[in-house]
Amino acid sequence: MKKMLAVAVVATAIPMIGWGWGPSKEEKEGAAETCKVFIAEQMNAITSEGENGPKVFDIYTKKGKIVVEVGYKIAAYGVSDKAHSVRLCIVDKEKGTISSPSPMNDSEWKK
Repeated sequence: MKKMLAVAVVATAIPMIGWGWGPSKEEKEGAAETCKVFIAEQMNAITSEGENGPKVFDIYTKKGKIVVEVGYKIAAYGVSDKAHSVRLCIVDKEKGTISSPSPMNDSEWKK
């Protein structure tokens, strides 16, 4: 029982003291905001805030990079359309780059 409790305490404490296995919550939130603007510009999407603005559907890490799924609405189709198109946004902190894979190879970055 004591051994199980010790493992649970250590497993909970490690991310809290900064030994985490990935980007911090703040890094993910920053990547999400950057990706919303990046994808909106790339896709000529509606950039307003609120219901019609870009939306972050998921944030995760893969291959040591932050991956953000951004939903957007294309400006040419109008704001009444409720459906979002989704693009992936890859943030590489080490290189300081942001990119979006083409639809032909985005399966490499999907969860």
